[in-house]
Amino acid sequence: MTATMPGAGQAQVRDDGEASGAPRWSMRSWVDAIDQPEIVDDALRRDDPYAGVALLTLVLNHPEPDVVLPRITRALTSVSAQTRANALQSLGHYARLHGRIDADSVAHLRRALRDRAVLHGYEIRGYARNAASDVAIFAPRRRLPRWLRRRFAGPAPRS
Repeated sequence: MTATMPGAGQAQVRDDGEASGAPRWSMRSWVDAIDQPEIVDDALRRDDPYAGVALLTLVLNHPEPDVVLPRITRALTSVSAQTRANALQSLGHYARLHGRIDADSVAHLRRALRDRAVLHGYEIRGYARNAASDVAIFAPRRRLPRWLRRRFAGPAPRS
């Protein structure tokens, strides 16, 4: 059985959830989320195993930062370690692309730095360290909390 998902491209989705022509772990299968961010909301609400891929697709392709950041923050609190890891990757990309981050995301990032859940042999806090490093490099340092500025090096000083 197939159903048509509304949105750009009218992707055909089989009842196993896979878009025709692209597996669910592929960003191509979530391309409709760019024009319809509520698709990411729905994936997060359902605890979809590929919600993090949908989020990454949105972060890397949506032009409006204010549409993206609340969804990253929500994904950072997911029960799924995979979704949290993808949310941390998304947070790093967000900082790189938009040069900013909000206090709520920083608070979630700080909690993630203590997350010892294991995903594919790596602790979530390792993903959090990578995200924190990206945030320290790309977000304005004067707007970052002291603990983040001290623990993670920012951009190299200009000579």
